[in-house]
Amino acid sequence: MAPGKVLGAMLGLMLGLWIREPWAIVLFLIAGGVVGHFYDNAHALPPVDPIEGLEPDPFLREPPSAPVSREQLDAQAQEHFARHLCALFIEVARVDGNVSREEVRVVKEYFQNELKYGPEALDTVRIYLKEFLEKPPTLDESIAACRDELPTSDRLLLVDTLYQLGLVDGALQRSEQESLRQIVKGLGLTEEDRRAITARYLGTGDTHYARLGLNPGASDAEVKRAYRQLAAAHHPDRVSHLGAGAVDQATRRFQEIQDAYEMIRRLRGL
Repeated sequence: MAPGKVLGAMLGLMLGLWIREPWAIVLFLIAGGVVGHFYDNAHALPPVDPIEGLEPDPFLREPPSAPVSREQLDAQAQEHFARHLCALFIEVARVDGNVSREEVRVVKEYFQNELKYGPEALDTVRIYLKEFLEKPPTLDESIAACRDELPTSDRLLLVDTLYQLGLVDGALQRSEQESLRQIVKGLGLTEEDRRAITARYLGTGDTHYARLGLNPGASDAEVKRAYRQLAAAHHPDRVSHLGAGAVDQATRRFQEIQDAYEMIRRLRGL
């Protein structure tokens, strides 16, 4: 019971006993209790919050992690690209026999000279090549990883690079061509992309159309649509996160697309 109510009841009882009348005892006892109750309410402490003190001390919280810089994101993207390229290259190279030292050397030089990888990135490439030479991944696993993790522009550059690497030791063998076709299909690239890439490296009688993934019977609307799609997909800005070498390679491909479209446009008077 609250102290004010007890004290009020006691004072009321004493006053009633002093008057010495039964009604006075009862009346002043009740009145004292009521007055004490109001006193208790007026001077009560605020209720205690049951979760007070359980909140973490702001000074003990872990500091927020520093934002990831653009350079770090680009480095991660280049590492992803290198891993997938090494995995797929090993698979393509193994199709016609064991992977030779010369083929591995060419891959390393490609990363250094064409993609402009620095010493640290090249060390990562060596680690990936060694890993996949000792325990090669299956082609389906490699393709699925590329398809799920790389944007379209990176996948196009990846296939372009695989064709270049496949040609360093001479013409592509039939088995290598079949593996590359399987990769292009598995990566989810369009039929126009497949025809354009194949025509670029395996040749065709109608080069300008083939570089746009078309045949000479394509309509004007199809020519314009193919050009817009390929130009957007192969624009150098899309692979800037992979480094200067990737941008240079994409720029050459982008220029080929533009030159092919310009030639068709002049022939048709578009």
